[in-house]
Amino acid sequence: MPMGVKQRHIVFATAGSLGDLHPFLALGLELKLRGHRVTVASSAIHQPIILKAGLGFCHMRPDPDNTPAFHARYMHPKTGGQFVYKDYLAPSIRTSYADLARAAQDADMLVSQSLMALAAPLVAARIGIPWVSAVLQPMSFFSMHERPNYLPFPLLSWLCGRSPELHGKVIHYVKKHTAEWLRPVLELKQELGIAHHQHPMYEGQHSPLCVLAMFSPLLGGRQPDWPASVVQTGTALYLPDGAAVPAKLKQFLEQDSKPLAIFTLSSAASNDAGDFYRDSLNAAASLGLRCLLVMGGLAASSALPAPLPDCAFRIDYAAFEDVFPHAAIIVHSGGAATSFKALQSGKPQIVVPHAHDQLDNAMRLSLLGVAIVIKERHSGEWALRRALQAVLANADMQAKATALALRTRQENGVQQACDAIERHLVHA
Repeated sequence: MPMGVKQRHIVFATAGSLGDLHPFLALGLELKLRGHRVTVASSAIHQPIILKAGLGFCHMRPDPDNTPAFHARYMHPKTGGQFVYKDYLAPSIRTSYADLARAAQDADMLVSQSLMALAAPLVAARIGIPWVSAVLQPMSFFSMHERPNYLPFPLLSWLCGRSPELHGKVIHYVKKHTAEWLRPVLELKQELGIAHHQHPMYEGQHSPLCVLAMFSPLLGGRQPDWPASVVQTGTALYLPDGAAVPAKLKQFLEQDSKPLAIFTLSSAASNDAGDFYRDSLNAAASLGLRCLLVMGGLAASSALPAPLPDCAFRIDYAAFEDVFPHAAIIVHSGGAATSFKALQSGKPQIVVPHAHDQLDNAMRLSLLGVAIVIKERHSGEWALRRALQAVLANADMQAKATALALRTRQENGVQQACDAIERHLVHA
């Protein structure tokens, strides 16, 4: 703890999947070790893991409807963003605000996830506490200096990447259009007497005090139009002291008769998996590969042959840092944390993005030369088999993955982010 920093109460506000929660658990545990009190405000579904980590929990609505219909809308490749903001987060802003204000009433600092914890800047402004925002993926800066892979039409993204003038016009339209999604947020800001000229999804998502860019510089470096308050920390990995690798899984991983492909959709996309795991099993088997299927969320009920062939193993959850090093190829959906852990493992990747930031993350991995991207998530067994064949035949991709892994292992996003938080606590 730096000189001048006494024990403080820090409240984190986050929403979404485990990929959205885990970075804040990592920061919370480190700050707790440094002598601070930490509370995490999030949806009720995350309460058990937050309490198990030894951190305080405060319920912050809304709570997701854990049904296939909800997740299909949440992860829709074209309309998922509209659903998240217009139909899920924005209509609940008043309850989110009330919950977070209660959690932060004795806080010394509020740290929030940009784009998801929409009530955080309102609470911080209203009760007058320092506010730090955190960005988990480079796409969320919506920089005019990078191709906008988040647009729902690939041709438009490509054209914007080549024409700054067109890019500017498209962003102007998108900001005006999405402001309508967030009308309840803007109305509450006005009622609270808070200046509301900033768009909550764009400039309004960032703290003027400090913005933590919590992703690797390999995936995205500082752009000229980033806020001046940005501190790029690197990825904050949550590495809990968990149980040992199950004996049967360990035995399977240690077999070396055939190369191993690991297939996972991580926490968000696994709730809308479709036939991904069945197609993955068939594609791997057709090439003589062993395959590990990490099938969490609603995907755990996906129909697969019973019993599985000897070349395959399925499990609901596995710590990626334990299993990725055993792989020859990692196939995933492109979540920010999964992408970084795959980079750290030094293994080539196949990315099948579903929604939100996943396509942008995938394109960045492709530009690094360590991944093949299958842009159509329902492209099936044939596309997976073809991509697996291409990766197995590409020695250069493996060499690049090995080299980049060495660089990622030098990052310490948790320490860097906590140091930045404590620097601002000195003056809190």
